[in-house]
Amino acid sequence: MDEVRQPRPEEFDDLVAHVNRVMREEVGNDPVYALDWSHVISLDNLENIRVVRVDDQIVSSAAIFPHETRLGSVDLTIGGINGVSTDVEYRRRGYASRVLEACIDRMSELGCHVSLLSTGVPSWYRRLGWEYGGLIRAYRFDRGNRAFIPHMPSIDLRPADPGDFDELSRIHQDRRFGAVRSPERMLSLLQRRGHRTWVAGRLGEIGAYLCVRGRNIVEYGGSAALVLSMLSRLLDEWDDPSVSTSTQTPSERRASDKPTVHATLNAPMQADPVTDALDAIGILCSLDYLGMIRIESAERLAEAYMSGGAASVHGDSVVFEGSEWMRKLSRTEAVKFVFGPERPAGGDVGGLPVHFHEWPVDRV
Repeated sequence: MDEVRQPRPEEFDDLVAHVNRVMREEVGNDPVYALDWSHVISLDNLENIRVVRVDDQIVSSAAIFPHETRLGSVDLTIGGINGVSTDVEYRRRGYASRVLEACIDRMSELGCHVSLLSTGVPSWYRRLGWEYGGLIRAYRFDRGNRAFIPHMPSIDLRPADPGDFDELSRIHQDRRFGAVRSPERMLSLLQRRGHRTWVAGRLGEIGAYLCVRGRNIVEYGGSAALVLSMLSRLLDEWDDPSVSTSTQTPSERRASDKPTVHATLNAPMQADPVTDALDAIGILCSLDYLGMIRIESAERLAEAYMSGGAASVHGDSVVFEGSEWMRKLSRTEAVKFVFGPERPAGGDVGGLPVHFHEWPVDRV
């Protein structure tokens, strides 16, 4: 049988084995894919996974992580696309396209505004309507600039424990920017494999947090003064100033081991007190696309962001209309029209592009 369908509960172990084969073992890594994405590849999310089963095993799959993202007064329903995979011997039969098309149908049922994915093969996804869009920033720190980061002389810095996440969820929700999360969802995302969350405050009150993956700060929240003080402290703790940066052993050179800490902080394009402070210092940041975006409901996007505007889909084209203008675009051009950063010809419409942001912990 090679129909596309939702996996059954009794097939969950087969699903895990399949994604581990393709996404981890095929490239020489440990079979931990389902641990890395335990909130997506889970029994609780089977209704948002699509598979193909052939020769008594699952050979192709894709999963959706549906969630709400808040941009000021607007909530968007996002379909995060995860684990698009086909076993080597079953490729070039159209299975991956079919499971993705089934995921598109499921996202329509869920009322998703857009879907979002990351990939190393963008042209393959463009044929189904995904395109790079949106922007994120990454600030870079090393021994040459970290002394410029302002810090409080005394803060209470410690690893987060499960009892902290009610307060961390409140801090995150108060900014009204990013995924809508319950304390339980926030705990599962910020404390999952490979991540560590730190909290800080004064006089026993939590005022800020940082979520770290490796030497990459993937999310922050709370008081800018506390966030920057936490960052300064962690950079100091991660580095050993007695280690020389001018000499390395041959084995260190072959392994490309850095003799000092190089860290990044991920931030949205929309300014906040933390990015304002870093920009004022002159800390260097790089820009990148948020990811590959597909517009799942042009009509709902227009209702959310285009006051007095409308949108409709006609085959592979999307038509946007205002009181005195009209744009007919391909699906991929429509992503740039709404989310930027490139502007299609005639794309100078008020209110666009939209500052769309997903924190890395919500990305799948």
